[in-house]
Amino acid sequence: MALSIKRAILHILRGEGPPSVFSQSELDIDSEVCEAFILKHVKKLIGNPAVRTAVFKPDSAAFGLVQAYQQGAHFKETTIALAEKMQGLMARFKKLPPCDLLLAHVANKGTEYLAVLKLSYQEVYRSCTKDAENQLKVSNALPFSSGKVEHACLIGLGGAAVPISVVEKPEVLDGNAVLYFSELFLECETSPSKKEQAKLIDEISNEFVQEYHENSPKVAAKIKSALVEEAEAEEGFVSIDNVAAQVFADNEEEKAQYIATMRDAGVIADVPLGEKVARAQFATQRIKGDNGVEIKFPAGMAADEDELEITTHPDGTVTLVIKRLRIV
Repeated sequence: MALSIKRAILHILRGEGPPSVFSQSELDIDSEVCEAFILKHVKKLIGNPAVRTAVFKPDSAAFGLVQAYQQGAHFKETTIALAEKMQGLMARFKKLPPCDLLLAHVANKGTEYLAVLKLSYQEVYRSCTKDAENQLKVSNALPFSSGKVEHACLIGLGGAAVPISVVEKPEVLDGNAVLYFSELFLECETSPSKKEQAKLIDEISNEFVQEYHENSPKVAAKIKSALVEEAEAEEGFVSIDNVAAQVFADNEEEKAQYIATMRDAGVIADVPLGEKVARAQFATQRIKGDNGVEIKFPAGMAADEDELEITTHPDGTVTLVIKRLRIV
């Protein structure tokens, strides 16, 4: 079953100045423009490597509202309550700008979700009208640009253990960088995204190579190549133990030290990076010299001396010999 929208609503939130507008009528999801706008942003929350996974805290007010909705509470009342919670944060933190809060009940491949998108005024055009019953209605969610939504989530509506996908950026509130969308609005605990985990593994690997192998580009490339091969062989999962065994097969001490370094940094034994993320982060090795010369090559070439020979000299300089290169 393709991604579809069951219902949607748009609320206008203002921290100060004119009052906020809580729509009493839903959006016209039969409108092609409205449907395209919502589906575009929901799709970005599905399978996005920058999205964090999260779980609600037991005492989360947002969790209580989602549970009530799953048990039959009305969509409009549920969304207004969530919008009021966001408005409360805006009143508390004056630096949070006015926004529109778009909420949609969507279905994808047999699973239903509640999508919450916090939109800046630059991204949508909306108008306020009254319906036949004189109820205030916010309509016409039309995109001004293709800019990304910086705060959004997709909440599964499948039971008590509600899975959440969150995309957000920190805001400086009262002098501190705060992930207010997940921590204060949703009140949930997040896990690093695939992209963040891949970046952490890369950083720790580079630090390890610098400390134990004098920053050898050959060893660094071998680690990257092993990470890609592991992800491709294990359907996106990367076992740090397997990577260490492949790269440091002849040195049990280094193998154990690499694994311990990763564990100390918080990297779990089997990381679900996904093949696409692993290739994007690890497929290429870059070398930059102090004279400004920069070279990049496929990390897998480091394992084949018939293609690439890398020699590190006692003075710390490196010689690279690229062999059998066919110019295209």
